[in-house]
Amino acid sequence: MSRTRLLFGLLIIAALITAGCTGTKTMVGSDSLPAAGQSARADYQKYAGDLTTEISYLQNHYRLTDNATLDEYQAWLGGLADRIALCRQMYDNMSAASKTYLAYLNNSSDEYRNVTAEDARFKADIESLNRSYDQYAGNYDTSVKKMAALEEYRRDLNLTADSYNDLNNYASGTKVKSVSDYARFISGFKQKADSFESDAETAINAGEEYLIYLDPGSEEYKAVEANNKALQDNIGQCQNAYNKYKSDYDEKMGAQSAAQSTFKDYVDKVGKVSAMKTDLDKYRGTAQAMEKLDKSWLDGYRQKIDAFDAACNDAIASGNACKSYLDPSGSDYKSIDTNEKNMKDSMAAYEDNYKSLYATYRNLHPLGTITSAK
Repeated sequence: MSRTRLLFGLLIIAALITAGCTGTKTMVGSDSLPAAGQSARADYQKYAGDLTTEISYLQNHYRLTDNATLDEYQAWLGGLADRIALCRQMYDNMSAASKTYLAYLNNSSDEYRNVTAEDARFKADIESLNRSYDQYAGNYDTSVKKMAALEEYRRDLNLTADSYNDLNNYASGTKVKSVSDYARFISGFKQKADSFESDAETAINAGEEYLIYLDPGSEEYKAVEANNKALQDNIGQCQNAYNKYKSDYDEKMGAQSAAQSTFKDYVDKVGKVSAMKTDLDKYRGTAQAMEKLDKSWLDGYRQKIDAFDAACNDAIASGNACKSYLDPSGSDYKSIDTNEKNMKDSMAAYEDNYKSLYATYRNLHPLGTITSAK
């Protein structure tokens, strides 16, 4: 058992419950006893005197030292039990001697009444000692439980402090350089926050168990309550911190997802523009000079130009959407501006080429296409 000093006011009963010291009374007419009676009286007086001395010692001198440890208390309590057991044995010896002695006395005599009254007082004193022992034993059991509850509370508080420091060091010492780093940080924070919360709740429960043994008005009681409230507040702060990190991460991931979707849309639309430009150049490049002056060819050219213009405008709009996610000084931002300029230049070039061909066509066919009547 721990040798730790009792720090929190171990209740010690100041003195055993006393019932008054007992002792033999002066005999009257002792000279009239025969030799055997006088021997019986001597035996009785010896046993009664020894028992009186032992009871008086327990009632007045057998004390527990101030600030005794639980080990010392246990040893003292064991000694008390042994001495009370000795008293009972001495009482049995005295009782047997008193019965022998009483046989020589007139039951109406003062001596007879003194001896029987003495027997009753001995019984009462031993019962009083038994009750005192039960009080001490109950107090010892309570003290053992209180000390165990205190040690458990201290241990859990230390574990909680360790897990809180671990969480705090993790939060302040982790370097986040990317979204993936951020995700790993949040996952680690959650694990450490859950560990702290579990330890803190265990400590709070241990504190509640320890409060059972404290005076509700004592400073120690108030201190334990304050500790428990502080732990509850810390749990709430850790939960709020995690929720803030998670919300920020989700917002960033949402923005990243939107950016990725916008970038993909832009790439697809630029690719479509490139494919249409290739088709448009092929349409124009493979036609003979006179074919280009044909009304049907010009109409087809017009349709392809209009489709190309629409695709370019879509790509430019998508590029502008991408710019909102980019650093204006970055190369991607500048690349989008360059693509936009190239697309606008291409649209203008095709439009000028069409107008030139159409003007030539109108000069060759001032009245439009003549359809022969059937």
